[in-house]
Amino acid sequence: MRRACCSVVFLVMMILSTCASSTTSTEPAEGASLIARLQARVPADFWRFEFAGHEEEAALLNHYLWYHFHHRLGNGVTLFNKEYLLTSDIWMGNARPRGSQDTIQQVHRRNLLAIQMDDEGYVLTHQHFSHAHDHGWPFPLWTQADFGPDRVRGKAVGWHFQESLDKVPGWVGDALRGWKREEYVGAKAASAFGLQSLHSEGIVNNAWTLRATGPDPTLITPEGVAIEAFQSPYLQLRWRREGIDRHEAVPYIEWMREGDSDFAPSRRVYFWPERTPLSGRFDHSIITLYRHPEWTGTIQRLRINLAPGRSEGTFEIDSFFTAYDTRHSINNPIFILACARYFAWTQDLDFLKQQINRMRLALRHQQTVMGGLEHKHIRNPWPGHDGLPGFSRDEKGRVTLHGGHGIGNNYWDLMPFGWDDMYATSQYHAATVAMAELEEAIASHPGWSMPQGALRLEPDFLRRHADEVKAKANRRFWNKAAGRFYASIDKNGKAYDYGYTFLNLDAIWYDIATPGHARDILDWITGRRIVEGDTSTGKDIYHWRFGPRATTLRNLDWYGQGWHSPQSIPWGGQVQDGGAVLGFSFYDLWARLRYLGTDNAWQRLGEILDWEKDVHREGGYRKYYEGGQRGTTLQGGGTAGGLGIDYEFFESSLVPSIVVYGFLGIKARPDDRLVIAPRLPKACPRMSISNLLYKQTHMDVRAGDDGVTVTVKDKPPAPIRLCSEPEGRVQVTCTEPGTYRLDGR
Repeated sequence: MRRACCSVVFLVMMILSTCASSTTSTEPAEGASLIARLQARVPADFWRFEFAGHEEEAALLNHYLWYHFHHRLGNGVTLFNKEYLLTSDIWMGNARPRGSQDTIQQVHRRNLLAIQMDDEGYVLTHQHFSHAHDHGWPFPLWTQADFGPDRVRGKAVGWHFQESLDKVPGWVGDALRGWKREEYVGAKAASAFGLQSLHSEGIVNNAWTLRATGPDPTLITPEGVAIEAFQSPYLQLRWRREGIDRHEAVPYIEWMREGDSDFAPSRRVYFWPERTPLSGRFDHSIITLYRHPEWTGTIQRLRINLAPGRSEGTFEIDSFFTAYDTRHSINNPIFILACARYFAWTQDLDFLKQQINRMRLALRHQQTVMGGLEHKHIRNPWPGHDGLPGFSRDEKGRVTLHGGHGIGNNYWDLMPFGWDDMYATSQYHAATVAMAELEEAIASHPGWSMPQGALRLEPDFLRRHADEVKAKANRRFWNKAAGRFYASIDKNGKAYDYGYTFLNLDAIWYDIATPGHARDILDWITGRRIVEGDTSTGKDIYHWRFGPRATTLRNLDWYGQGWHSPQSIPWGGQVQDGGAVLGFSFYDLWARLRYLGTDNAWQRLGEILDWEKDVHREGGYRKYYEGGQRGTTLQGGGTAGGLGIDYEFFESSLVPSIVVYGFLGIKARPDDRLVIAPRLPKACPRMSISNLLYKQTHMDVRAGDDGVTVTVKDKPPAPIRLCSEPEGRVQVTCTEPGTYRLDGR
């Protein structure tokens, strides 16, 4: 893939250009006035932190929280960031996205309910337009099967029936224009197809228009244009037909392999006109071929019966192309965790009633399709998700692509992470625990009237299984020599470890790492322990100041087919190879607070805020890193870079949450309890937060040496039950506005 496409780490469906001017602080601020200027930007009714004796730090964090929330490029159904954003936003009172009258809780509710799931229980990715699998990531594409059109030919293919090359949309259009090959486009492409009982009316309104002239109107792909079955697990037809009900005359596709003399019903797969999140004018029929035992080897020709048994109808075809399986194995646990967090903080019973069986089915998908029950970890069986690199390099540095191998599985989209996958296993473990808690809450609240029935999950079984997953993951994925987790183990048994700090910190956040392994991880990341052979060790792991590098070992070999020239970008110039993501400093802070203590976490937060102050002294993030003056540039808004801070990096909003979940120890439980168990650093003996929103009720929380006080500002629509321990008894029940002490006084 060309760098302009592939260097974007994760590609959200928002139109990034709409907010380009608003992601930079425009005025350099100097001296003592800096904090006042930053504070003045924050609306008076916005959420506030107060740190006793640390007013400057509180002001910086307040501004940080508002800035990343206010300048977010929008909130949609894009799936990958849902857990991040629910963690960041769900507790914020008086928070409305820019230009919206709805609260952020209402926005997230609407989006979570709108997320789609397929008939097999897989949660869709909801990405932006592309000619990839509609339910998955927007790359790799058929044009990336090899280098250039002559080498792609015979492996993958696509025909795009727009009027001309310049009208073909998306990255495929960019590739075809670069190739200057018109046989894949418009009238020239259409003229090469065989037609049976069809009359071509040409390219009309950027689509190939055809009319049935007899029974079984059928298209046959051009002679001499073969594809590899392995690189074509799916075909996609973007089309529409009129004059025939969409549920009648079910279309099908047949194929001839190398050596076959004709088409045959034994090599036939039916498909349906489908509406996907990317469907606009056309239906997007996703045709699953890889499961058919005779979809093997070289496929010589394809035949599409558009309306079996019918002699009428008109058809418009936008495009027909091969597609890799770009689905993500982590969508289901992200969906579960985001929904669980929303419910715990809102106790929205109508939401839970609509979602609970979808959440159950999402977990069942991970248990069965993803092998959770069988293997006690996630093993991805989908085509191409084998964990193998998508290219190799010979002794002279010449690259050979291995198209269809090493398809991405998650946010870190350049790397395979397939087959036996620690990243997905961590989230599976967390989702299993979350569902156990939710099922227990439902069982203990029969008055909620939640669906039970065939999809209900047994909480005791889920807890036992979570323990099994934790034990297995700490054996199978632990790199004893390096003292950290492998990312994944490929289908051939090779394990991959490039010092993935995000993977290891996630393992602590999701509570899958054992305490001993967690301490080993932190010894490595904090520089107390040197891993010999790593590119970055000791203090250099925090070279970017705001957080650890994403990886500590240079990776030149383990990527998918779309990122085959990693050596062309220097170490630290790519987020996924020595760069860093600001938002994931939250997980670093969480791990430190849990295993190194509150004082350590507080010191690290102070270092982040020192960096934040320096950034705004220079005029904002973009100014601070302008021209690579600090060793790299920012990624985002369509530009490549080594640091993810603004634009599509919505997860930057995570960092202030360490005060809520960490120092103040606030946890909303699904069983209708709010736990407040502070862990304050010695340097800050009092902390408070204002406008916390729980169960539609605004409150202020203050913690100090004299205990915890909660000021309830509204009359709660239902009693608020407070306790100081996760498994402890309810100590205070709030039914009216007023100030409550957690010790019951």
